[in-house]
Amino acid sequence: MNIIKTKRQDKFPALSTLVLLIFLFLCSLITAQETENPRKCIMVFGAHADDVDEIAGGTLAKYMDNGYEGVYVCYTNNTAGCNLERTPHFDEGPDFTISASSYEFPVGGLESIQIREEEARQAAAVFGAIPEFLYFRETWFWMGRKQCYIGSDEWYQYQPPGRQVVSVATRSSKDVGVVIDLLRKYKPEIVIMHTLGGEKHDHGNGAYIMYQAFTRAMDQNIPVGKLWMTVNGWLLDKYNQDNCRGIPDVQIEVEQYLDTKYEALDKHVSQNGGFGRNYVINNRVQPKEVIEEFITVIDNTN
Repeated sequence: MNIIKTKRQDKFPALSTLVLLIFLFLCSLITAQETENPRKCIMVFGAHADDVDEIAGGTLAKYMDNGYEGVYVCYTNNTAGCNLERTPHFDEGPDFTISASSYEFPVGGLESIQIREEEARQAAAVFGAIPEFLYFRETWFWMGRKQCYIGSDEWYQYQPPGRQVVSVATRSSKDVGVVIDLLRKYKPEIVIMHTLGGEKHDHGNGAYIMYQAFTRAMDQNIPVGKLWMTVNGWLLDKYNQDNCRGIPDVQIEVEQYLDTKYEALDKHVSQNGGFGRNYVINNRVQPKEVIEEFITVIDNTN
C-alpha cells in the first residue's frame, strides 16, 4: 500500500503542473485579445455611392496620406438616384444627355445598382481606398418613371436584389452581424458615419446599424477605436445648437485635400452629370469646405 500511495503522489504534481500551464496559456490568450489595439485604419460608412466622398472625403484623403488604410463602405444597394439624362446641378459640370432634354430620365433599379457601384469603385480608387458594398435595400426604386415604394404592389413584384431593408436591418442581429464582421475584418481606429437620426431615412438608420455593430464589437473584444458622426439633420436645429448638442468636438483641416475629394465626387456622373463643383469661388476657398466636422459618439481608445 505504501508503494501505491507513493506512485499516486508522484503523479499528482505532474498533473497539477500541466493544468497550471494550460490555465496560464489561456490567460495569456485572453490578455492578448483584450490588449490588442485597433489598426491604423479609417473607415467611412456611407449610405449611398457618393456619401463617403460627401461626408468625409477630405478627412479620408488626409488620413490615408498619413499612412492609414482607407475603407470606403457603401451600405445600400443604390436602387435610386441614378439618371440616364440630366442637366448638371452646377454650371461648370459637363452635360450628361442623349436627347438634350431638360428633363430627368431615371434608371431602373437593377441598372442603378450596377452603375452606381462602378462609380463608387472609381471614386474609391481616387483615394486608394478599399471599396466594400453591403447591399442593404433602399425603401424605393424606379420602374421607368414610376417610383415604387416599400409596401406597394410594385415593390413586392419587382424589388431588386439585396439584403434586408436598411430600416428593418436595425432590428436583426443577423444583419447587424454583417457590419460586425466588417469591423472584425479591418479593426479600424476611426469609423465615420452619418448622423444618428439624421436628415434622411437611409442615413439615420444606417448610422444606427453601425452604432449597434460598434458597441457589440467592443463587447466581443474586437479592437475598434473611435466612432464619429457628421453634424447634420436635427443637430443643426437652433435648439440643439443652442444647447451644444450639435457642437462638433472633432475638426479636421482638409484644404490641401479638396482636389482629391472633388475628383472622387466627379466620378458619380449618374447622380448629376458630374459635379463640376469648384470649392474656390472668386479666388477664395469656401470656409465650409476647409474644415470637416464630426461629433464623437464613442471613444474606445481611452
